[in-house]
Amino acid sequence: MAQFHEEQRFDWYWTAMFCVPAVIGAYGVYRQRLKLVTEVRPDGMFICFVWLWPERTIPWDQIRSVETRTYRPIRDFGGWGVRWVAKGIVYHARGNRGVRLILPDERVLVGSQRPEELARAIAERTGLKVTAS
Repeated sequence: MAQFHEEQRFDWYWTAMFCVPAVIGAYGVYRQRLKLVTEVRPDGMFICFVWLWPERTIPWDQIRSVETRTYRPIRDFGGWGVRWVAKGIVYHARGNRGVRLILPDERVLVGSQRPEELARAIAERTGLKVTAS
């Protein structure tokens, strides 16, 4: 047993001076840098997981079919983020809905909070019919 024991803490204002900026900075990184960006552009579908994965553009002539899907992120893919699956890749950040694209040599699933709108925009560019599963 110790003869002497002492614990000292910083005064609250010192703690606030160091912790508050760190929390604000971490929140800023979360809001600005860790996000999935999906865009329908003239040259193809653009997908980028900012700060986590290189951007990718899928040309319109590569897309063979488009469908909206509901999935179970943890059970089907082991979580969120960028995931390799049999015959393809999954990009998703939240939720359980997305759009699956069939390409000549792979399948791509892109998570979306507005999958019907995304699928419709892709279908307009490719001339394909949207299916649901």
